[in-house]
Amino acid sequence: MVKRKGSNTEVDQPSTSKRARAQSGHHEEDPDVEEEEEEGDGAGEEDVMNLTQGDPNLNHPNEVKEADTGIIEAISLKNFMCHSRLEFKFGPNVNFVVGKNGSGKSAVLTGLVVGLGGKATITDRGKSIKSFIKHGQNAAEVAIRIRNRGLEAYKPDEYGEAVIVERRLAQDGATSYRLKSIKGKTISTKREELSHVLDHFNIQVDNPVSILNQDTSRNFLHSRNASDKYKFFLKATQLEQMSSDYSTIQEQREEIQATLRTKEETVPQLEKIVSEKEQRFKDLATLQELEKKVEGLKNMYAWAQVHELEKQLEPIAKAIKQEEARTPKYDQKVQESMKKVEAAEAKHQDIQQKLQELADKVQALNPKHEEAKANLKLKKDACKKTQAEHRKVLNQLKTTKRDREQVMERIDEMKDSVQQDYEAERRAREEQIRLLQEQLQKLQAQQTTTDHQIDQFAQAVTLYKEQLYNLKRDEQDIQNTTRQLQRRLQDLQSSRNNSLKRFGNFMPDLVRQINQAYQQGRFHQKPRGPLGSCISLRDPELALAVESCLKNLMFAFCANDHHDERVLEGIMKQVCPQGRRPSIIISRFHERPYDVSTNRVQHPDYPAVLDVLDIEDPVVSNFLIDQRKIECVLMIKDNKEARQVMQLQRPPRNCNEAFTAMGDQVYTNRYYSSNTDKSSYLRVSIEEEVQETQERLQRLQQDGSATRQQLAELEQDIRKNQQEQRRHQTQKMKTQESINKIQYEIRDLQSVEEPTPVDVSTLEEEVMMYDEQIKSLEEKMETIETDFNAQKEDLEEAESAYQQIDQQIRELADSADPLKDDLGRADIEISQAKQHRKHYEQKHKEHLKKIADMQKEHDKHAKKVEEETGKAFQICPERLKVRRTAKNIENEIVQIQKRIAQEEVKRGNREEVTKDYYESREQFGTIKDQIRELKRFIKSLDEIMFQRQQLYKDFRRMLALRSNHFFINMLHQRGFSGKMKFDHRVCTLSLEVQSSESNKQVTKDMRSLSGGERSFSTVCFILALWDSMESPFRCLDEFDVFMDMVNRRISMEMMMKVAQDHRHKQFIFLTPQDMSYLRDQSIMRMWRMPDPDRGTGVLPFERRVEEEDDDRRN
Repeated sequence: MVKRKGSNTEVDQPSTSKRARAQSGHHEEDPDVEEEEEEGDGAGEEDVMNLTQGDPNLNHPNEVKEADTGIIEAISLKNFMCHSRLEFKFGPNVNFVVGKNGSGKSAVLTGLVVGLGGKATITDRGKSIKSFIKHGQNAAEVAIRIRNRGLEAYKPDEYGEAVIVERRLAQDGATSYRLKSIKGKTISTKREELSHVLDHFNIQVDNPVSILNQDTSRNFLHSRNASDKYKFFLKATQLEQMSSDYSTIQEQREEIQATLRTKEETVPQLEKIVSEKEQRFKDLATLQELEKKVEGLKNMYAWAQVHELEKQLEPIAKAIKQEEARTPKYDQKVQESMKKVEAAEAKHQDIQQKLQELADKVQALNPKHEEAKANLKLKKDACKKTQAEHRKVLNQLKTTKRDREQVMERIDEMKDSVQQDYEAERRAREEQIRLLQEQLQKLQAQQTTTDHQIDQFAQAVTLYKEQLYNLKRDEQDIQNTTRQLQRRLQDLQSSRNNSLKRFGNFMPDLVRQINQAYQQGRFHQKPRGPLGSCISLRDPELALAVESCLKNLMFAFCANDHHDERVLEGIMKQVCPQGRRPSIIISRFHERPYDVSTNRVQHPDYPAVLDVLDIEDPVVSNFLIDQRKIECVLMIKDNKEARQVMQLQRPPRNCNEAFTAMGDQVYTNRYYSSNTDKSSYLRVSIEEEVQETQERLQRLQQDGSATRQQLAELEQDIRKNQQEQRRHQTQKMKTQESINKIQYEIRDLQSVEEPTPVDVSTLEEEVMMYDEQIKSLEEKMETIETDFNAQKEDLEEAESAYQQIDQQIRELADSADPLKDDLGRADIEISQAKQHRKHYEQKHKEHLKKIADMQKEHDKHAKKVEEETGKAFQICPERLKVRRTAKNIENEIVQIQKRIAQEEVKRGNREEVTKDYYESREQFGTIKDQIRELKRFIKSLDEIMFQRQQLYKDFRRMLALRSNHFFINMLHQRGFSGKMKFDHRVCTLSLEVQSSESNKQVTKDMRSLSGGERSFSTVCFILALWDSMESPFRCLDEFDVFMDMVNRRISMEMMMKVAQDHRHKQFIFLTPQDMSYLRDQSIMRMWRMPDPDRGTGVLPFERRVEEEDDDRRN
């Protein structure tokens, strides 16, 4: 065994993704999907070691160049079988995918077949495509990169050096393809393009030898049927396809032969018909003279029409000249009116200028006026201040004198009352204090009670105001609801004669204008709506349920595109009231109803919304399916049953919600009650709904009256409490005044001091002090009076200056009044002049418009004359002088045409007879040509098919000899002998194998051999078929599972030698065995899958280093 050197080994780690397995306590399986448990299923991660022996791009000197097209460069699996993500980059020649059973290596071959468009049954791994999606995932993806180089590349300008095929598998069984360039640009999404790619590269996905899985290999090992082996040989070499093509050609040849017989049978009858039509054609020659006369009359008729039109043009031109002659008069009137406007405006401007001059004078006086006014105010303030000071000093003087007198009186009293009884006065004062304190306590208690009552009244007012606010809000709600019901009642009463008025009184007019716009061609497709008018119920009890389901769609319109939406929106702006404009939803119209049989909800007891509606227009039904999925919503009348079906049981397939007869909405985990108890649009009985609406209006009116009465009572209560609150506050103020007064009296009594021995010296000193103050104040009074007299003189001078300037401003203002009157009259004159000018300009404009209209009529008539003249020249190039009228000529033409028609009734229409004759003659000649071509084609086809059948037999014999020769050579390498025995007559193929030289008995039944020998013989057989196969790659899955070590080694050396001799082909082998013993490893690339861990849900991946592999092999 040769040990690999570290420098010659390339270890690549493909990109992987690690995803946690989806955890779920409950999993529902679709009964239509068969699950297949893959080996190693349950692994949440994939990891692969790529062990490439030597340099894959290093070629031996004498080796054949590797393939440029068709080989698999890489494959990527995502959520496919047991792999979350798995990627391989294959080499151009030999590739080994090594892994133990359960590691998921077979998924590579399965992904290759499925990714290239193969069916699930070909893989023997599942019965449906969705069975390949990893458990717990919604979709799987397979991406395959195919080499596309060299001269035989497929569309190299579009794809580049590789074609990337991506196939996505969905859980619902849907599948999609994407063919991309090497840069990742999507070139096509069609299955046909993939077929073209596979045909171009000669890739045979369904060829069991090109991609041989382990089940096919196992069945082949155990098969005794020689017919099966022969079929295997035909399919591998594409002889079966060639035979099928020849059979198809033979069937088409029989169809052509039947067509030929049918055409030959019609020849005699067609020949007779052509002869009869030829005779009728010759009999019509006598009508040519009459037709020539008609042609001459038609020429005269054309020029007669031109002459009559030219006569009609003359009076129009004459009238235009007359009107143009009146134009200068209108121009003169306009000019005169414009001059009057200019004169009035000039007068107006002159008055304005005089007023402006007066205003400028007033503006010039304003600063002096303001200055004089400010000076006057300053002088007045100074006088007022001096007067205030004078009054203050005077008051002080009076107070001082009064105080002096009181002190003098006190001195006299003290001197006179020395002998009075002071003890009696003290006891009387204490008794008075006690009485006042009792009265004070009563007043304070009364004050506390009043405060409490004021708080109660304030709280009552606040409470009543809150109730008043709530009642006013209720009254507003009642008024809004009443207006809505009145409008609804009006719509219902109108809908007795027109059902569209149920959606609003404006709706019939809106629908009418939509129909008119459609007839005028303004819409690409006629909008539908309101959608509630386009549907009807099969069960009236479900009216509220359907309206709750469709909601605003009942009132909406649908448009085909944005152009139609803009047109419809413009019509709605003109017709619909503010705030009641229906919504517009854009959805492409489809005239054929959708087929929802596979995706709709099915329940034995309860219908879907689609089932309870009668919808004649498929556009409306398709729109509701797109917007609301009415095929997936159940109608369950009873609320309890709805909860039972949607929440307590497993909901029906394709159903997520249901509606009850009460309009309640039921989900699998939620329940929403309807906010209304009556339907608005789908009820059958209009009278019943009118009566209910009237009753609701009556109840609302009663509620409104009661609410207004409560409002009046509340407002009365608020006023009463506010009055009581103010009355108690007044009482509180009075009580507080009494309290203050009593407290003052108590303090005054308590402040009385006990009498002391009489000493009036202090009081006498106080009298002397008052005398000095009086003298000082009298002197100050004299000074203030002197200052006031001076200020009074200044004030009189300032007031005189102010009055003088103010008089000037008033005189200027008075002089402006007559000018303002003149300005008003000038405004009137301008307005009148402009009205006259407008009148004459309008007349002038109407005059010019009349001339333009007449000229337009003249041009129109002249154009008609020109057109008729052109038509006449086309009919008759030479102008004819015609004296007859066009009507007279037309009558003569009609008479002659009647005569021609009578002749044609007898002999047939000349044009039709002529056309019929030439068409039948041409048809007869075409059929004879077709018969001749078909005979020639059938003869040529028979000759070609005879040659092809002979070549097919020779080719089959050559392939059989070549395969047999290769099979014998392969057996000899093991020391075996045998042959492949073909019987093409009975379509059988048997393998005769002798296991060793010592045993001369030929073994015809391979099942009598050991497992390893049988597997080795099968490998030889497959290699022999490979030699005759043109596919760019070959794939084998666990080909050596039943071999012993010796047979396996020999088989692998044989296959490696074949691969080396066929460097332009690619080989992919899947095996659980160790392939490290192979010698020529420069042409191969090896991928090793990690061992499966069946004890856990996630495979524990770890990178294997190259040194460990080397040590293990040593």
